[in-house]
Amino acid sequence: MTKLQQTLFALNKPLGKLNFAVANTAKNFAGGLLAVMLMMILAQVFFRYVLNDSLAWTEELAKFAMVWIACLVAPWAYRAHLNVSIQMFADALPALLRRATEIVITLLVILICGIFFMQSLAFWQSGWSINASSVPIKLAYFYSCAPFAFGSLCLVGFERLIEQLCLPLAHCVIPPQDAR
Repeated sequence: MTKLQQTLFALNKPLGKLNFAVANTAKNFAGGLLAVMLMMILAQVFFRYVLNDSLAWTEELAKFAMVWIACLVAPWAYRAHLNVSIQMFADALPALLRRATEIVITLLVILICGIFFMQSLAFWQSGWSINASSVPIKLAYFYSCAPFAFGSLCLVGFERLIEQLCLPLAHCVIPPQDAR
């Protein structure tokens, strides 16, 4: 392992701990939010079909909760390699090309999430001037899930990139064939 790889590996340990803590906390919070969303939907069904009176706020808050849940579990899913992938194509590539492709894809994820993070900050900022339609809450509170998700995805991308760069090249080199 080179000096650069050792340095990157040393930097990746605290980043990995931070990403683990953020991803697991967000995942657990998403689970609680899912339970709250389920209760809101059940309350809406009860009020609408049993009491013949509809609650105006449950549908909007349930939609916001669903978006928050997706944003909260995204860093955890990316870190745990749970995103949809077509492994068949990667398996068909030679080992060195597969590794280079993984690094390029990780760099693209970091770039795209970084751009979306910057755009989501402006989106979040605009939410301070708008109230939700059914409850007197600024939309910025609901919009804040986007900067969290894209920022966390960037950090996980950096962790993954460092892991990919720290892997020794030896496992990518194909052993020579017998020259018979």
